[in-house]
Amino acid sequence: MSAVSRVLSAVLAALLLVSTAVQAQGEDEAAIKSVVADFHRALAEGYRDGVLKLLMPNAVIFETGYVEASREQYAAGHLGADMLYAATVQREVVHREAVVSGDLGLVITQTRNTGEFQGEPVNLTNTETMVLRRSGESWKILHIHWSGHEPSAAP
Repeated sequence: MSAVSRVLSAVLAALLLVSTAVQAQGEDEAAIKSVVADFHRALAEGYRDGVLKLLMPNAVIFETGYVEASREQYAAGHLGADMLYAATVQREVVHREAVVSGDLGLVITQTRNTGEFQGEPVNLTNTETMVLRRSGESWKILHIHWSGHEPSAAP
């Protein structure tokens, strides 16, 4: 095998490795976005067990200044109200991005929530950050941070 053939073989092998890594990265990003979508679907459908199975036991949830330091604390705290809210308020995803590094993934989402909740009008722009960790062959939510505000004319 000539030197040129060896170099070409090495370059092709490197390109194949990079291509495989990029494909795996894209698959992982799609997978974590899917977990986030499944989480919100379970909330809206009132599927409590579905919500909880997507959270790691040590998941930490930050919501409008409150902290729930575990899946069980969330289940005993805001989960019921979050399911009711998700079932009654219209939620539109405006923007979503995902990135994966090893066994950790990050999904950031901007949404628009409108409707009525407990007799009060809702018109909010929300931001959501979810950190996910690979758990075996699946991804689980390790951290959620939700915040929202009324839309304003100024950016």
